[in-house]
Amino acid sequence: MTTDDAQRRRSLRGKVDFTMMYAAHDAFQRDLRRLTAVVGAGRTADPAVRAGWETFKNQLHIHHAVEDEALWPPLRQKVIGSDEASVLDAMEAEHARIDPLLSRVDASFAAADGAALAENAGALAAALEAHMEHEEDQALPLVEARLGPEGWAGFIKAIRARQGLRGAAEFLPWILDSASAETSRRVLGGLPAPARLLYRAVWRPGYARTPRWNTTTA
Repeated sequence: MTTDDAQRRRSLRGKVDFTMMYAAHDAFQRDLRRLTAVVGAGRTADPAVRAGWETFKNQLHIHHAVEDEALWPPLRQKVIGSDEASVLDAMEAEHARIDPLLSRVDASFAAADGAALAENAGALAAALEAHMEHEEDQALPLVEARLGPEGWAGFIKAIRARQGLRGAAEFLPWILDSASAETSRRVLGGLPAPARLLYRAVWRPGYARTPRWNTTTA
């Protein structure tokens, strides 16, 4: 997380706890940095790189799909005026632009085309980082103002339902990989005690058994 991210997020500390959203955004940014680093190092054929990419891609797909299904539609019912509605239009349009970029990175991996991969990974990073910043600046304040804690809780419930226990075994170790102690405390503190136990005893060790990216590009 950059200094700008921290300043922007401090301004949003109100009645809705966006810990999980911020942690997910940080995890996406971390993996984008890792992708850029391994492409620059010419390690694109490494199985650990492919595993890291597949995890990133899966988590981004779930994250955006649940936003599209369980966050933007209820928020659209609550927004007031064309200015607020235009924010949601932008969120949906940005999601639609990101999907083809993921496909282009996939195609570049498959073709072992380093130059194309560098270009497409850079385009994906720019688009996704801009989207996440836009979301934090404009969409999350609308969520707080129009949906409030109850509406946000519905989105978190939808994320958990989509992931299920099997998905949580990937999601939680992924989101907390390289996270700060404070972020880990806040994320785990929001879980039921059995889930925290599963994370520490089963999910985190199981996740660590599959190399992803590497330990030097975080």
